[in-house]
Amino acid sequence: MNPGHDASRRSSTEGPTTSLLRRAYALFASSSIATQTLIALVSIALAFVLLELPWNSQLLAMDSAYATANLGILALLFTVSFLLGQRTRTAAAVFVGACLLTGIANHFIVEFKGQPIVPADLFALGTAASVSGGYVLTPGGRVVACCALYGAYLVLLRFLPLAAAHGPGTAQRAGAVAANLLCALAFALVGANHLSTTDLHEAYGCTVDVWDVRGSYASQGTALCFLTRFQQLTPSEPAAYSAALADELLAADRARAEGDPLDGPTLVQASYEADGAQPVEIVRPHIIAVMNETFSDLSAYPGLEDSAARTRYVHTLTEQSAYGGTAYVSALGGGTCNSEFEFLTGATLGNLGGGEYPYMLYDLDGASNLADHLARLGYGTHAIHPAEASNWRRDMVYDQLGFESFDDILTFKALPDYEESLFRRLVSDRRTYEQALKLIDEAEGPQFVFDVTIQNHGGYETQLIDEGERSSISCDALDQTARNELEEFVSCINASEDDLRFLVNELRARQDPIVLCFFGDHQPGFADRLYERTYGSSIDGVPLEMVQRRFSVPYFIWGNDAACQLGYAQGAPGGHGGPAAPHSSLNYLGSLLLDACALPQSDYSAFLSTIRQAIPAINMNGYMTADESWHWFDQSAGADEQLWQYSVVQFRNLFGR
Repeated sequence: MNPGHDASRRSSTEGPTTSLLRRAYALFASSSIATQTLIALVSIALAFVLLELPWNSQLLAMDSAYATANLGILALLFTVSFLLGQRTRTAAAVFVGACLLTGIANHFIVEFKGQPIVPADLFALGTAASVSGGYVLTPGGRVVACCALYGAYLVLLRFLPLAAAHGPGTAQRAGAVAANLLCALAFALVGANHLSTTDLHEAYGCTVDVWDVRGSYASQGTALCFLTRFQQLTPSEPAAYSAALADELLAADRARAEGDPLDGPTLVQASYEADGAQPVEIVRPHIIAVMNETFSDLSAYPGLEDSAARTRYVHTLTEQSAYGGTAYVSALGGGTCNSEFEFLTGATLGNLGGGEYPYMLYDLDGASNLADHLARLGYGTHAIHPAEASNWRRDMVYDQLGFESFDDILTFKALPDYEESLFRRLVSDRRTYEQALKLIDEAEGPQFVFDVTIQNHGGYETQLIDEGERSSISCDALDQTARNELEEFVSCINASEDDLRFLVNELRARQDPIVLCFFGDHQPGFADRLYERTYGSSIDGVPLEMVQRRFSVPYFIWGNDAACQLGYAQGAPGGHGGPAAPHSSLNYLGSLLLDACALPQSDYSAFLSTIRQAIPAINMNGYMTADESWHWFDQSAGADEQLWQYSVVQFRNLFGR
């Protein structure tokens, strides 16, 4: 075929306008810089949209200053990526695709746990993948629309002309590659320097509320909020902090920690009466602490008061307990490790901020904690969690905290009837309780067993519960989908109460004194939606007291007959009006447990006992004062001194060793 003949034929059939457009297109195609500029502008704008739109319904209402800051961040990231990819279409497509995938991930994470990705989540990707099997991924309309936008973008890229970024020769190609890499490094260094020397909160007015991370991201942008939270990962010293000051504060409560030096692996301690009588043998109780996965009483929500959601057996046990009532946590829908952290270390996320996972970020070796303290008092220390040992780095953290043994999923899979022990394809609470009893029965001396269950783990759309075991919920505020989710959750909690009844009956039948501490780790991820539907209002802007409804779980510290006869964990349902500490938080439960078992306090737990008098409950959202009123951390309520002292001592324990 004759090319000249084809060109002549085209020119004869084209009108003047078409011919002009063709020549303009050819002129544009000859300019690589012009094409790359167009690709960059389109890619950056689309990346911003695809990062936000899948989950952020407030995108169009975002302030222009925040939108500009986010576009600037994405522009820098795109420039580095584009240069590293040698300024190709593929490099642009990969960058925009990564933003789309992040936006879609935020969509699902917001659905499951109520907040988008924060920096600490990146350290827990393995854990998230391990426990995600029960969730159903359903893309919304905005996710589908964003995927369609990305498809159109790929088509546009395919037809945009892009001249070679370097000459045809080998030397020219090598020189161009090196120049692109050097420019990418230069831009990356500029960005890193800005991030390390500029306080994004001060420079851009970006504030990520610890109790409303989703709202902050929605109004200020994902990229800006993520980097702001990244800057806050490194804990900062409290005002006027010094190690010597922290030691002085601890010394003030040291008297509580002295006078009962139980040394050595024995159940017997010599206690002398004032008149010089013979020693009296004091038998120390075994301790089982159960942190029950997602165990919570949702009957506190309107319309569910007298439903199957009420944890009736736990309420009965609470009335018979030395301590019990409501504990306030710093996790919702996930972040189990943070509840463990608060319980074992006596630290509060209120002093660290939301969106952090200390198990993943910090070295806890040497920090004062419940397991290490009990080990020093002669207790054997054991941890149980029927999942992968590496989840939340438990295999490392439990060793740092002083646990002698850790039974993970491999322990349970080795049992001959492993498959029969599963509930919704997860190890049942009862099977972990049997393992806890085995550890106590086979060991010598007092034992401390920390059992983190998994039976009730989300999601709650598995349909793996038999119809005869499924609870029924009637609530006009819920649609069928929400009711199905709630009914599976409640069925799990009812099964947990049955397994708890088994454990308590076993403890009652034993002659050894045993003290049981039981609490939930957080409410389910759908608690946000449940709140909005049952209360008929948004979770945004509600008073702190209402916020804490979604961060409350039941707890109790109970002793079997043998323990109560010796004066341990002795409840008085008809005496002083019920259990003590009806309002508490997980950071105090270890200290309460030591009190219930008449064990000596560590300096740190003795300090917590004092702080608890002024601040009976605290979590990442705020704190309760002695009059049982809730306060945000930026509100002065007569407990400023105690809050500051707590932050100083906690920092010393975690980071100032």
